[in-house]
Amino acid sequence: MIGSSFRFSDVIGQLKKRESNSHKGDYGRILIIGGDIGMGGAGILASEAALMSGGGLVTLASQKETIKPSLLRTPEIMTQDVSTPKDLSRCLDQKDTILCGVGFGQSPWSKEDLGMTLKFCEDHDGILIIDGGALRILDKKNLLKRNMPSKTILTPHPGEAGALLNLSCEEIQRDRIGSAIKIRDTYKAYTILKGNKTVIAGEAVYVCDEGGPELAIPGSGDVLAGILAGLISNQTDAELACKIAVSSHGIAGEDFLNKVGQIGLKSSELIEYIRLRINT
Repeated sequence: MIGSSFRFSDVIGQLKKRESNSHKGDYGRILIIGGDIGMGGAGILASEAALMSGGGLVTLASQKETIKPSLLRTPEIMTQDVSTPKDLSRCLDQKDTILCGVGFGQSPWSKEDLGMTLKFCEDHDGILIIDGGALRILDKKNLLKRNMPSKTILTPHPGEAGALLNLSCEEIQRDRIGSAIKIRDTYKAYTILKGNKTVIAGEAVYVCDEGGPELAIPGSGDVLAGILAGLISNQTDAELACKIAVSSHGIAGEDFLNKVGQIGLKSSELIEYIRLRINT
């Protein structure tokens, strides 16, 4: 099967505009769960990307060591120390978008937080994005039995896609479109298979023509997940939010390439390039 190619210019005109009498609560209540010990930067990047791509109220739920750096960098983002699962249970309510998994590892903390998030989402039909390390520690059989939100999105890179399908990274790369479709159909979730020519498998299948090796940097995927959370929290169409997130991420990389070159982009810089693009 061949996916429909698209570019940023094809979709940005459909971005929902803000009403003159709106307030921050109209643009989503987003919870970012991530940043295990030693990987706090992932949660910080994702939460900042969510805020700067249009998210209304953004909360970062992370390990204690991540809280102070986040507040110092972006005080507009609310924080919650969730060193124990009980701590997490207190901040899941009243959130319409949950991003779980950025900066997750194989620790008990990561596994317990993912399990609690999935259990909560069984009874709450909001938006759930599963990213990063969470994709490697999913209890796949258990997930398939759960009643997940209708807007559940999985955002694997090829290695994580391989873990979801019990295939090698090489097998995923040989058939990227087929792999994305299989993940979508198996897990009944929108799927964004990251990489060169990122594939989106939703109601239809799309391939983004933008982005290149300048985006092969630490934290790039965390930023993409955050952008998606920020956009989808106030877009009624999940598929459109996926397309704008992926293409704005890709064209922002190209903007850096054209201005500076192929080497040296930092993910924290990428967020500003994306903000400029989605405001064009």
